[in-house]
Amino acid sequence: MNSTIKNTIALAAGLVMGAVYFVIGESSIPKDSKCDYLTPWTTDALAWIFGMATTYYGFKYNQPMLLFMGGSVASIHVVQFAVHKTRLRLLS
Repeated sequence: MNSTIKNTIALAAGLVMGAVYFVIGESSIPKDSKCDYLTPWTTDALAWIFGMATTYYGFKYNQPMLLFMGGSVASIHVVQFAVHKTRLRLLS
């Protein structure tokens, strides 16, 4: 298997794993708990930037593990921002 395919699979797996991690984590919190996230949006933005930087270096140095980790971190924080910060602002 060539490196482009391995890298693409690693990135896709990281994105999916990040989303699955978020869904599993959210399912353990009761819906009526009124649990608001206290972290500012900048935490999600910085985590997304660092996740994308890790992904960039994964492609640059042909390291599928960096791609997996960068994709996971980036997707978790994009989903968290979209669900908890954007949605709450739209609903209020």
